[in-house]
Amino acid sequence: MKSFVACLLMSLLFASCELVKYHPYQDAEGCDTDLTQQNIDRIQQTLSCRDTLRIAFISDTQRRYDDTREAVAWINDRSDIDLVLHGGDLTDFGATDEYVWMTEELTALNKPWLTVIGNHDFLGLGEENYRRIYGAYNYSLNVGHLHLLVLNTVSRDVDYSESVPDFSFIREDLLTVSNLNVQHPDSITHTIVMMHDRPGDEQFNNNEAIPFADYLHQFPGLTQNDPLLTDTLITRLSPTVSEDDRHEMLCTRLNGFCLNGHTHSHQLLRPLSDSTLFYTVPSINKRELYVFTIFPIGYGFESHAF
Repeated sequence: MKSFVACLLMSLLFASCELVKYHPYQDAEGCDTDLTQQNIDRIQQTLSCRDTLRIAFISDTQRRYDDTREAVAWINDRSDIDLVLHGGDLTDFGATDEYVWMTEELTALNKPWLTVIGNHDFLGLGEENYRRIYGAYNYSLNVGHLHLLVLNTVSRDVDYSESVPDFSFIREDLLTVSNLNVQHPDSITHTIVMMHDRPGDEQFNNNEAIPFADYLHQFPGLTQNDPLLTDTLITRLSPTVSEDDRHEMLCTRLNGFCLNGHTHSHQLLRPLSDSTLFYTVPSINKRELYVFTIFPIGYGFESHAF
């Protein structure tokens, strides 16, 4: 009888990946897997016919479990938000426990949510943990008329055995989107590109910034993003017009933009020297997040404290 009880207790003890860890970097065997694909399936089941979409954007939640929990509660209270994007650095050291704990916080979201890998997520066994729990580093999906492209841009923590950014993946994705628009014109009119590190960051392979920009500019909604467009728009405005008004004017005319984290502070930049806007959301401990509304033409932007 005693041996039966002991065996039963041991089986229960090892049924969860969270209960016993001999080392914080023990792998994530037994944890939830393929969360990215699970959420893509949810998105395609519930959001595929939307012509207007509202997206919350957070990033750099590493070790900030309380702040993340409050951000999740704020988002859950907003019934008008359809999708949540996380810009990377779910963990600080890539430890399995960190992945498990942060995933528990994010799984409390009552909307679909997607992530991209950050530089801290690569540390230790983080690379393997991310692949097992979330899935591919690079992926894309269509949500109504929006194409969402998610790219690993962390180059300093890899061995350069593969290209970062992965131009082969980008090229194939662009071909798929282009063929779709040939067969069904204007099926995809908007593009959002999410990454952890943007061009100009120390983690980005800035030797590849020009070809990276060349590829981005071929996606729907980003093809119009060239210096002439922005310069022409801005020169039509009075010099007294505020930067906020200039930004709002661009939002009503552009159908594409980029999202990133990493710097832990709010930034709105054009690092490619054209009109492509990069929105850098602050780290979650700054208690600020972004909300984007994708309209049939253009988009809206809001910054919220929580």
